[in-house]
Amino acid sequence: MTARLSRLSAKPVVRLAIFVVLVTGVAAMVASTFQRTLSANEDVRRGCSNRTLRGDYGILVSGVRALGPGVTESFIGTAIRTYDGRGNFEQLDNSHGTVTGATTNVPATGTYTVNADCSGTSTITIPGAPPIDTAFVIVDQGNQVNDIVLAPQPNLVTAVLRRVGG
Repeated sequence: MTARLSRLSAKPVVRLAIFVVLVTGVAAMVASTFQRTLSANEDVRRGCSNRTLRGDYGILVSGVRALGPGVTESFIGTAIRTYDGRGNFEQLDNSHGTVTGATTNVPATGTYTVNADCSGTSTITIPGAPPIDTAFVIVDQGNQVNDIVLAPQPNLVTAVLRRVGG
């Protein structure tokens, strides 16, 4: 009788153990899915893409630019750049160089690519000038872009772009 009683009382224990295992498994799956969802949302919030840059940015630029073979000048400038969020932009430049003097309302166009880590590159096309290749980082949740000119040589130029109204 003791063996029979032991088998009878073991059935509810086994059922309870199965129930606990199932509930624990479901809870682990829910927790895992919830954690992945939080991580994915966090990555979207912190990550960047071409869509991070949209709208108008004011630009302050300064440095040394090439004028021809072996000739450079120091200059400063301002511009307004409008990003479309899809990898293209337009801008209107104003600058003052130590050799060329002032130039105003010079139109330019360009393309850009933003990486998930908020770094990126762009190419600026100004009529009558060689293409300008830059590298940049996006900071302050897309409100500011810090940019440097990579080419053509011997340009040594930096720019800070700030979202208008941002």
